[in-house]
Amino acid sequence: MAASLGLLFPRQLWAQSRLDRAHQVELDLPILAEEPTTVPIRVWTEHPMEPDHFVKSIEVVLENDPVPHKGTFRFTPSNGRAWVAFQVRSGAGGLVTATAECSRHGRFVGTRAVRVVEGGCTSVPDKVARDRLGNPMLRLPRSVKAGEVIEVRAKVEHASHTGLALKNGKFVRVAPEFYITQMVVYLDDQAISEFQMTSAVSPNPLIRFPLKVTRGGALRVVFVNNEGQRWEVSQPLRL
Repeated sequence: MAASLGLLFPRQLWAQSRLDRAHQVELDLPILAEEPTTVPIRVWTEHPMEPDHFVKSIEVVLENDPVPHKGTFRFTPSNGRAWVAFQVRSGAGGLVTATAECSRHGRFVGTRAVRVVEGGCTSVPDKVARDRLGNPMLRLPRSVKAGEVIEVRAKVEHASHTGLALKNGKFVRVAPEFYITQMVVYLDDQAISEFQMTSAVSPNPLIRFPLKVTRGGALRVVFVNNEGQRWEVSQPLRL
């Protein structure tokens, strides 16, 4: 009995170590961002993405900012991995917190500090003509193979402003917000991901995300802004 326990214990330690590594959130962003309206963020975790054990979402927050919530990115096992890359506005920088939620074990958190030049959340609204909004774009690798996880790039031309201004040391609303609030990804009619964004996301948002290739079909991305306008783009996924 003692011998069998001795053999089992290292396996338990290995399993626990693997679980600990899976429940780590990593953030990649500059130490100093000189352009406060386009601070690049990439967030990921090496967590399994199995039907009964996967990362359901990653939420990104920068508490120091007047618009602290930068986005909530919801995944399914069909993503193959849990990661996302995008750009945000920041008012003054600070500690970026990414909170991932595991379907079995709940939430786990990663943090990283960033410094930015002030003013990203109160910049002058982008001068984009209303009739030129949209033009969604979708980019896939030239060739894909069954079983691999590929990087997909989705972009839409759209202004993004918080409607805030700094007056007498306080952020006050001087105009309505205007931004892309949601991006939903489908393969044919199967929902793959849903990305919920705020006015803190940069203008003309470019979102990079993973997709596990299991079959061919029409990959479709739908963008919606906070006024209910909708744009859609699709591209065939061929094996």
